[in-house]
Amino acid sequence: MAYRVEYRTNYIGMAQFREKYQDRKKFMAFCRECPRYDDRWSCPPLSFDVDEFLAPYAQINLLCAKINLDEATIRAADTAEKIRTVGWDIVSTVKRDLEERLLKLETQIPGSLALASGGCTLCESCTRKTGAPCRQPDKMRYSLDAFGFDLTAITNDMFHIEILWCRDSLPKYFTLIHGLLANGTVSVDLWKSVGLSE
Repeated sequence: MAYRVEYRTNYIGMAQFREKYQDRKKFMAFCRECPRYDDRWSCPPLSFDVDEFLAPYAQINLLCAKINLDEATIRAADTAEKIRTVGWDIVSTVKRDLEERLLKLETQIPGSLALASGGCTLCESCTRKTGAPCRQPDKMRYSLDAFGFDLTAITNDMFHIEILWCRDSLPKYFTLIHGLLANGTVSVDLWKSVGLSE
């Protein structure tokens, strides 16, 4: 197997989470540099008031997926193109799987809502480019980044993991941070019910 996914969970009150980790001005500047800015419905600029959107939720339950790559996979990606394509294939496969599992968790926790990592990849070409409505609003979820949350600080503080990046080779691991907005804590049994607990 090219990689092994290790799941970790944590939770925090929404007010504390926003106070500690949200800096919309700072992170919107980064989002504007991304090719997905104003190109995907999941990404900024968002078409609604962020404060109103987050207000109903007392808590955020966080899920960190640490994607550990095996040495053979890292060694085999020996060109810039291979690093880019292998890295993208692994991360996007794990991301899609996490999104499906979190949608299942939503059905078990009334009033909850999942947040993803990075922009939506459900469609090959997003309808936002043409101004048409989202094709899959029942599955599309906004990214934590879109709300201006500091994923590096969240990963360091709440999961004690340093984010690594692709440079001259694939990193030893990738990390994805997803969330579930709710009014209570997701139990270990519920995480386990969708296969998202060690």
